[in-house]
Amino acid sequence: MIVSLKNLSDIRREHPDQKIVLTSGTFDLFHVGHLDYLQTVKTYGDIIIVILSGDKRVIARKGLSRPIIPESERAEIIDALKVVDFVFIDPSKQPPDTLDPIYQEIVNELQPDLYVTDGEDIRFLSILDKSKQFILPRKESGKYGSTTEIIRHISDKK
Repeated sequence: MIVSLKNLSDIRREHPDQKIVLTSGTFDLFHVGHLDYLQTVKTYGDIIIVILSGDKRVIARKGLSRPIIPESERAEIIDALKVVDFVFIDPSKQPPDTLDPIYQEIVNELQPDLYVTDGEDIRFLSILDKSKQFILPRKESGKYGSTTEIIRHISDKK
């Protein structure tokens, strides 16, 4: 289910005894690396919530050529996966190296048990207790295990 900020507190209220795990990502040109990552995240809890990087955040992080797929369509794709329970589109327009108060609000509303990521995430480092953060080691996921590799492959075919 795709949810808004106002729905996050409802998720905690409706699932009081379940372990809620928060994760995030861009998930542009969905590939096997994304699937492996989300399947691994699912092993850490009962309810998985994905903060999907909104288009403005992706542009700030990756440049004007990204995202390839608009946020609303990426959200639909992530929402269709069995391993994901909720998708929340990140509304932040801040550059990726700055803190936005929206992340404190997300944590306050949701009260996640764990935040799982594949690298240090400035958004949650100072907000969540270290015991509620887990960094997954990155792993290889096939020949086209990243959106950048897929884009490069397509460009090379031209």
